[in-house]
Amino acid sequence: MPPLQRGSYGIEYDERNGSPLRKLWLPAALTLVAAGSLLFFRGCEEGPAASALPDEETTFEHRHQSMPGVTVEREKPSLFRHFLKSWRTPESEKPAAAAAAPDPESGWRSSKAAPKAAAQTRAPEVKKLLDQVAAREEEGDRVGARQLLRQVLVRPDADDVRAFVERKIGSLNTAMVFSDQPMPEKVRHRIASGDLIGKLAKQYGCTQEYLLKANGIDKPELLRIGREIWVLEQPEFELTVFKQSNSAVLTLNGQFFKRYETGTGKSADVPDGTYAVRSKVKKPAYRLPGGAEVAFGHPQNILGTRWVALSATGETPEAHGLGLHGTWSESSLGRPSDAGRIRFRNADIEELCTLLPEGTRVNITE
Repeated sequence: MPPLQRGSYGIEYDERNGSPLRKLWLPAALTLVAAGSLLFFRGCEEGPAASALPDEETTFEHRHQSMPGVTVEREKPSLFRHFLKSWRTPESEKPAAAAAAPDPESGWRSSKAAPKAAAQTRAPEVKKLLDQVAAREEEGDRVGARQLLRQVLVRPDADDVRAFVERKIGSLNTAMVFSDQPMPEKVRHRIASGDLIGKLAKQYGCTQEYLLKANGIDKPELLRIGREIWVLEQPEFELTVFKQSNSAVLTLNGQFFKRYETGTGKSADVPDGTYAVRSKVKKPAYRLPGGAEVAFGHPQNILGTRWVALSATGETPEAHGLGLHGTWSESSLGRPSDAGRIRFRNADIEELCTLLPEGTRVNITE
C-alpha cells in the first residue's frame, strides 16, 4: 500500500512512491466511458431504426402514425430502458393486433372470415340460424333459406344483422318470383283453349306484366295450348312508405317481401294515410309547378320511367297529384326533397309496377 500524507483535502495518497500500475488508471477510465457511451447511443438509435421500414413491409400502425395531423409522442432515450428491452421475450415485443372493423354482413358464410368481435356479440341462436341458411342456399333450397331468414327477422336479439337479413330475403323473393322455379305463393297453370294473358291475370289476381316476365313470354298472342306457366295465386301485396326513414316495405300475404330506399317530397304533398294503386303510366310526362307539361326524357322531367297514381281510401282525404315514381337522380334517395312525391330507383318502381295490381293497398306514415 502506498504511503499516505496530509494534503489540502485531508489524507491523500503519496503519488511520488506509488505502484507502476497506477499510471494505467487514465486509459482504463477512458475505456469505461467509451463503452458506456456506446451502449447509450445504441439505445437512442432504436427508435428511428424501428420506424425506418421498407415500403412493402410498413405496418398499418406505422402508416396510421405517419398520417398528417397525427402527433406521436417519441420515447425519450434511456440507457436503463435499453437494458430492459434486451431482456424482453419475443412475445412481449409483438405489437397488439389492431381491432378489425365490424363487417355489416359478418357471420354470413363467405370467402372472408367474420371478425371475432362480431361473432362474440351475435346471439348463438342467430348464428346457428344463419349457418343453416347458408347450408340451405348451397343446396339450392331458396324456400327453406327464406323460411329460416324470416325466423331471424322477428327475433329481438338480431338487431345487428336485421338489415342484412332484409336484403337477403328481398333478393331471394325477387329471384323466386320472377323465375321458372316453385315457391309457396305460385302455382302452375296449363294453357287451355281460349286462355289469354289478360284473362289469366284477372283470374289469378296478378298483373299481365308479371305473367309475361316471369314466364319469358315475348308474344302473348302465340300461347301454345298445353304449355305450363307459373302464376302468383291471388297475391295480397301491401306497400308501406315510411317518410322518416325514407324507405318502403313491401309485404306479400302478410310476410315481409322486400325493403326499398325512397325519397319524399314536401310533407304537405305527401300526407299520411291509406291509399290504393289507381293507375300506372310508362314514360310519364311531368307537369311543372307553373302548369307547363314536359314530356318523358326532357331534362326537367323528374318522374323517371314510371308513375303510379294513388287514390285515397277510407277516411283519408284525397290528395291531388299523389303517387309513386322513379327518379333520374339516385343521389336524391334516402332524404327529403322539395320536388316530386315518393320517388324510387327506376328499376325498383318498374319492379313494383310489375308486381302490384290496381287496387293494391299503399300506406304512408311517418
